[in-house]
Amino acid sequence: MSQSSDRDADGEPPSSPVSDDADGALVDRVMAIAHLPQTAHVAVIGHHTLPFVLALLRRGCEGVRSLRPGSPAPDCEPVDLAWIVDLQDERELDEALRAARWRAGKRGRVVLEGAACAWRSALAAVRTHALTAGLDIVSFDHVARRLVLAPTPQLAAVA
Repeated sequence: MSQSSDRDADGEPPSSPVSDDADGALVDRVMAIAHLPQTAHVAVIGHHTLPFVLALLRRGCEGVRSLRPGSPAPDCEPVDLAWIVDLQDERELDEALRAARWRAGKRGRVVLEGAACAWRSALAAVRTHALTAGLDIVSFDHVARRLVLAPTPQLAAVA
């Protein structure tokens, strides 16, 4: 005889196997590499964002939202950090980088998890995609395979 839990009936994914301490350490490391306080406004972009959103809320982020590539996000509220965590292909990378650039504005940061780009030769193409979106790589965490991007400076036209 098979029993079904309420969670199974609702179709919700199982909770993250990562502990709160590990999630908190991940958030601390991302906020440190982006040079942002724990209270920063953050948009998490990707498909499986719930563990990241919850970890940010537990760490004191005052404004956290989740965005899915290719889905409308009518609020377009600016953020201090756009954190790209889970993508499926280069089309989604382009969409995520454009959304991140739009939300980060002139001073915000974009963090791209290397694991978010799991398809072949993805990390090799990131700089080209980032420049197209108006972003450039400013830092790289070699251990975590994490990139930090910032808006490219607008050079003044010489008269």
